[in-house]
Amino acid sequence: MEVSTKERIPKPPYRHLRHFAFDPSLSRRIGTCGINEVVANLPWDNDLKIGPMDDYLEVVDYDPASQVFYAPVDLNDPLILAQDGLPPSVGSPQFHQQMVYAVARTTIAHFEKALGRRALWAPHLNLNAPGNKQTEYVGRLRIYPHALREANAYYSPAKKALLFGYFPAEAADQSDNYPGEIVFGCLSHDIIAHETTHALLDGMHARFIEPSNEDVLAFHEAFADIVALFQHFTYPEVLRHQIARTRGDLKSENLLGELAFQFGQAIGNRGALRSAIGDYDKNGNWVPETPDPEKIHTLTEVHARGSILVAAVFDAFNMIYKSRIASVIRVATGGTGILPEGELYPDLVDSLAEEAAKTAGQILQICIRALDYCPPVDINFGDYLRALITADYDLVADDRYNYRLAFIQAFRQRGIYPHDVRNMSVESLVWDRPEHPEVFKEVFTGDFLKDIMGRKTDTGSRKQMFYQAQKNQARFHAKLAKSPLMIAEAKIVQKSKKLTFFRDSP
Repeated sequence: MEVSTKERIPKPPYRHLRHFAFDPSLSRRIGTCGINEVVANLPWDNDLKIGPMDDYLEVVDYDPASQVFYAPVDLNDPLILAQDGLPPSVGSPQFHQQMVYAVARTTIAHFEKALGRRALWAPHLNLNAPGNKQTEYVGRLRIYPHALREANAYYSPAKKALLFGYFPAEAADQSDNYPGEIVFGCLSHDIIAHETTHALLDGMHARFIEPSNEDVLAFHEAFADIVALFQHFTYPEVLRHQIARTRGDLKSENLLGELAFQFGQAIGNRGALRSAIGDYDKNGNWVPETPDPEKIHTLTEVHARGSILVAAVFDAFNMIYKSRIASVIRVATGGTGILPEGELYPDLVDSLAEEAAKTAGQILQICIRALDYCPPVDINFGDYLRALITADYDLVADDRYNYRLAFIQAFRQRGIYPHDVRNMSVESLVWDRPEHPEVFKEVFTGDFLKDIMGRKTDTGSRKQMFYQAQKNQARFHAKLAKSPLMIAEAKIVQKSKKLTFFRDSP
């Protein structure tokens, strides 16, 4: 009898891992318990190790306060694979490990999709190393789910790690938390996405942690909030639920525009830790956030100042979303544009949710892609507006939905204006061409550029990408430094003692 050979089984395209869409408290509400569990679809990785640990991340679950190492989760366990990961559980350290990994990898995926290349972490600096070997490749960002017994979570540039805390909730009225209940930062989708974004931003712009003006650190906080907010829109069931509840009005009170709900309540807030759409007044009434151009001149605390930028970006999203759904609303209302009272038809909810998801996804991609158009140091909110406009202008010539005008209007309403522009038109905001194009023509003549482009940085391992990019940067720098025009311009700058890249310095 002939025995057939076993067919080769193809590997699955994705690994499915369950996690909270927001945080555990919303699973205790009847209105939101059905939408608070979502599934992350992560690219399948044959080399994923227990921890979890892969090429990007390493989860190390050591609790210094208790001096305990919690057993690491093995996401390749057949029983875990069969049920799309461990079920959400506040009391399981292994689920905590799974959740920080799933949300962090999801955040990384958004960056890689927007930028068209693999993500790299900020390198270690070894000042004792000779020559150009002072920057050392960092392969994995470490994540410590239970690093602190306090109401805090942060990214450590020195340790190249994310550290999450846990703490007892305050006793407060109108809270979903039991007084004294332990609240875990590592179980908040928004906190994980926020801190992961800090690490990714540090890998792209290491100088953005140097407060050369009052916008720099505020930008770091704002950008991390923006990424966390717009990731809410990637979960279909959550989006449909909130569209139905708000009747399509995403400027009214909803979960999509708020950050870290349980954490905010646990430290004594009535609502979320931060919100892009509104807040509670002293009487406990929710009040929509309205643009105030004076805040840019008065707010200096980094989170408060960053909230101005977050609100501007969310306003731009809302303008575009309303424009995109206008035709759907006209059809659904027989041309009146006024929705009837009562629940929306499911088909209408689906249509509105589809437009919201598409718009939010595009806004998120624009915001991330704009990082490649930001100055390397001394960024301010006006610079970021110019980067947003230029990034979108370079990619999409026909702005049929007026994304760029929406950004400009939203920033103007918040009093955010760039330096050195003639007006707030798209043409003025797009970054200028070099003042001396002949310098760049000189650099790019011959086979130099062809040779550089032949040494690609998007092939091979991430470690090879890192060191090849360093070599390319060194060659560009050496070529530019030898240019007669660059030498002459450097002498002029030195003579006038104008540090143009620190234009807000005294």
